[in-house]
Amino acid sequence: MLRPLIMFGYSLIFIITIIFSSGLLNVILPYYKTIQNLGEISVKWQYLTEHKDDYDAIFLGPSTTYFGVIPKLFDEYMTTEGKSVKSFNFGIAGANVSELDFYLQKILALEPANLKWIFLDCSVDLFTNIGSTSAQEIYWHTPRKTLENFQLILESSIDSWKVKVPYIYANFQSFIYRWLGIGQLSTLWQEGILNLDLSNSDPLAKVSEDRLIQESGYYAIDWQKKADKWKTIFRTNGLDTYQKNLKNEQTKLANLNSENTFNDPSTIYGAKMMKNIASRIEQQQINKNKMEAIFFIPPILETDSNPSAIYRAYKSGYIETLFAFNNPNNFTNLYELDRRIDSAHLNHQGAEEFTLLLASEFTQYLNNSGEKLMSGRL
Repeated sequence: MLRPLIMFGYSLIFIITIIFSSGLLNVILPYYKTIQNLGEISVKWQYLTEHKDDYDAIFLGPSTTYFGVIPKLFDEYMTTEGKSVKSFNFGIAGANVSELDFYLQKILALEPANLKWIFLDCSVDLFTNIGSTSAQEIYWHTPRKTLENFQLILESSIDSWKVKVPYIYANFQSFIYRWLGIGQLSTLWQEGILNLDLSNSDPLAKVSEDRLIQESGYYAIDWQKKADKWKTIFRTNGLDTYQKNLKNEQTKLANLNSENTFNDPSTIYGAKMMKNIASRIEQQQINKNKMEAIFFIPPILETDSNPSAIYRAYKSGYIETLFAFNNPNNFTNLYELDRRIDSAHLNHQGAEEFTLLLASEFTQYLNNSGEKLMSGRL
């Protein structure tokens, strides 16, 4: 009787040792420091590391940035205003504020010699793709980032625990996969061994890497092979909802005192994350160049992304500058159907118009010598 218990004890110690050792190895080995097998993220990262000193500005955000901000057009506008800027789009589809901060720290660690501005489109309502064990989801789930995401989920506007619990579980699963080093093999396992076509779950999963680099990290939804399918799905299943939500928000904003807009007391942790991000950027000084954090909200409805945390951060003085384009009464054109691929994303025409508006706001900011500024929504 005693011998089986001893064997069980030794086995348990062995398993715990393996798990603990795997975690330590993944912190020490290159997987922790490099970005591999992450599709366009890896492409962008490799190019940026090789040309890190070429850029004055970087746009960092989720798909609304990835598909919505055109660096070449932004730079051309700035040139016409007598201001030389070279920018790069490091947008990441599906990324929330924790994931963006993870990559922000990696970008700052490169110490790009000429980087002056980092534009941030930070959504705190994206937590992870439930059920996804993709390499992208696994890679950024370090212990600290996983705990941050747990906190964001707990304070989010998602009221039902039936919704929150699956998000918490999905994040914990990604953390475990990362700790054990499974992330390196995740995509290979799903596509090579299980014969799963991961692109089927996302009609916009494949991009031309050459064109991605030619466009400095921007990639229009229109250029993707399955863009027409995505557009058709929206027009068939989501159009009525979008138009209803758009009308409701226009009415709400027309009748709402701007001082009370998005004054949500439940976004304390999210606002503090914005503060930490801004502080991290502004404390960075390379070659006597002090960086600035420029936060912006793309043209998106509250039903798709609640900006409460970023508004609270601004009103609390955590962030100095905010360009807000999420008012459909002020930026009507950006919400027209011929400018959008779906409720949350602009098409190429919409991206062109949005980029020029963003560049115009930034020009005004520079002309005002960087005074504390909020424009757009209010």
